[in-house]
Amino acid sequence: MYKRAVLTAALLIAGASWIVAQADLVFWNGPIYTLETPGEQVEALATKGERIIFTGGWKDAQRVIGESTRVFDLQGKTLLPGFTDAHVHPISGGLALMGCDLSSIEHPDSVLAFLKVYAENNPEKEWVRGHNFWLASFPNGNPRKEWLDDIIPGRPVYVTSSDGHSAWVNSRALQLAGINAETPDPPNGRIERDPQTNEPTGTLREEAMALVEKLIPEYSQEELVEGLRKGLEVANSLGITNLVEASAREPYLKAYLELAEKQELTAHVNISIYGDISKGEEGVKKVLALNEKYSARLPDTSVLKPDLTFNQVKFFMDGVVEGKTAAMLTHYHGDTHGGYPNASPDTAIAAITALDRAGMQIHVHAIGDRGIRMTLDAFEQARKQNGARDRRHHIAHLHVVHPDDIPRFKELDVIANFQALWATLEDSYMTELNYPFLGEERVEWQYPIGSIARSGGRLAFGSDWDVSTMDPFDALQVAVTRRGPDSIAREPWTPQHLVDVQTVVDGYTRGGAYLTFRDKECGTLAVGKLADLIILDRNIFQSPRFELYQTKVLMTLFRGKVVYGGF
Repeated sequence: MYKRAVLTAALLIAGASWIVAQADLVFWNGPIYTLETPGEQVEALATKGERIIFTGGWKDAQRVIGESTRVFDLQGKTLLPGFTDAHVHPISGGLALMGCDLSSIEHPDSVLAFLKVYAENNPEKEWVRGHNFWLASFPNGNPRKEWLDDIIPGRPVYVTSSDGHSAWVNSRALQLAGINAETPDPPNGRIERDPQTNEPTGTLREEAMALVEKLIPEYSQEELVEGLRKGLEVANSLGITNLVEASAREPYLKAYLELAEKQELTAHVNISIYGDISKGEEGVKKVLALNEKYSARLPDTSVLKPDLTFNQVKFFMDGVVEGKTAAMLTHYHGDTHGGYPNASPDTAIAAITALDRAGMQIHVHAIGDRGIRMTLDAFEQARKQNGARDRRHHIAHLHVVHPDDIPRFKELDVIANFQALWATLEDSYMTELNYPFLGEERVEWQYPIGSIARSGGRLAFGSDWDVSTMDPFDALQVAVTRRGPDSIAREPWTPQHLVDVQTVVDGYTRGGAYLTFRDKECGTLAVGKLADLIILDRNIFQSPRFELYQTKVLMTLFRGKVVYGGF
């Protein structure tokens, strides 16, 4: 059987698919973009099992049609390779959907009303936990503990902001954590305080969040697995068939393994194991130990699908602009500090060089221009010390990039992993917090997607869901208009960073497959590759720019099986 499979695969890759196989599925009568080269289209595509066995003309495609073949008439709809979300949190996003998710509410009074109703409907919960409140809804991104005290008396409350870098707590939670006017800020964290009394106001930044979070009962394994299932359902509904779990601690690793062992993963998943860069080489040892422990438990790929890999580590080099915790090269506008990195330059270089030497792929959260420069410096030192290899390291977010650092992405072969949705003026985080904190010059340096692309840097795209929507078509429209996503046509914000549709789609397909070391299996539509396919309701290469966000996924196939939509 093994020899026969190898022979069949060899013939398929040689392009003689119609000689050896009758197709399971044939798609035709709509634009089918292979993305093997920019704009390349074929008239028909055929699959057998989990692989593509034919791409080409409709006349030739009829040779692989047999009695059991299902022929799907696209009726003008568009077929593309499945997309990659290169930075996403499926489990935490799924858990938020299962709990008190505030992501669709922006008015402060509505947030409080929603929390109050949730608490009343869940009296059995020891802690009232909320997710994804809109930080920019509150003055200076600093909501007060008293507002929670008034609506939920007695029980502790812990609510995370939509960016994941702040938490809003009530007086009971602060009391249980022992946080008061004398409590010092933890390393890489800040307790927001009343300027007159020094008492905590109820907002905690970065590592200060952990002072309260550690007291909250952990989710059960069953809850984590159910959250993952829900996260994958959302991903599939948006055409995502390949993704990077952006930051996983040990309980998350167990949840992914459980679904992999049950063969219930509906996307390729690449795990970024959380590492603490402030611990330097000691932190590296913990990451490598976890990687070794869980990689050894991966399903036998000779029996089960190799859709789960533990090949990355995730470091946080800094925080976020809206909390003034992103590391900047100069002070925040009107302030006396420029944030702070989570490690000294020497510690960051030591950690990144040690992991690079161990063969790990490194995934870094870097927001501020100083944090980004420190990360690039560390990658450069790792290359010098460890020599050449196929690394595919990447930096996520890239909010404020100093112009001098833009060409370094190509020079160092570091992938720019953008969350393009955030590159818009129609966002109160931008207008209420980022603009005032950055000052006039640095405002122009935000999310330089097109600038890095034109300098020759590699691109990939992610959503950071549940920080923001996972919908790649919202992000696509923002990338190519620097506005929106909506139907209001207007001049682009920071037009020097504009990018075209083809470049963004390449980043979601070819670029994402490359980042995840899956470019030989997915990212384009070619004979022998996996049948990870999506069907869209419109041709995004011809759609008006200010209508791209309206694009809907009609069907998603993963390994040749429908995981969203249907025939």
